[in-house]
Amino acid sequence: MINKECIDLEIKAKTKEDVILEMVKKLHTQGNITDVESFYQDVLEREKLSPTYVGSGIGLPHGRTSNVISPAVCIGRLNSEVLWGDDEDEKVTMVLLIAVPGDDEDNTHLKILSKLARKLMHDDFVEHLKTQDVDTIYITKKNVLEGE
Repeated sequence: MINKECIDLEIKAKTKEDVILEMVKKLHTQGNITDVESFYQDVLEREKLSPTYVGSGIGLPHGRTSNVISPAVCIGRLNSEVLWGDDEDEKVTMVLLIAVPGDDEDNTHLKILSKLARKLMHDDFVEHLKTQDVDTIYITKKNVLEGE
C-alpha cells in the first residue's frame, strides 16, 4: 500500500481527468492495478457519483474494483490548480488516489479513507503534504496508513 515510487510532486496535467490518468499510470507501473484504462474508467465512474474534493485544495479520488491487485495510495502534487468539483472554488493542488480491490472484505477502503480524512482536517498536515519532499511525505504516509 505504501510505495515511494507512487508519490509524484511534479504533475503537469491541467484537467482532473488528466491528473487521474497520470496517477493511475503510476499505480499500474508499480503493479497495483491490472489495467490502466479499466481502473481509470472505474475512478471516473466513482467521480460521477459525487466529486471527491475534500477542501483545502485536495482531491481524494478512489476506486474499489476488481482491477486492483493490491491496495495503494498514490500522492500527487500539481504544478497548477485544477478544477475538481462543480463549484469554481473546488480547485486542487494535491491529490491522493486510493485503489482497493473489489472484494474488500476487511473494509480496507473505509479504513484508508477514514485515516486520511482525519488527518486532512488538520492544516499542518495539509501544509506538510503541499510543501515537503518525497522522502518526508513517504514517511508521513507510512505513519498515517500503518498507524502511528
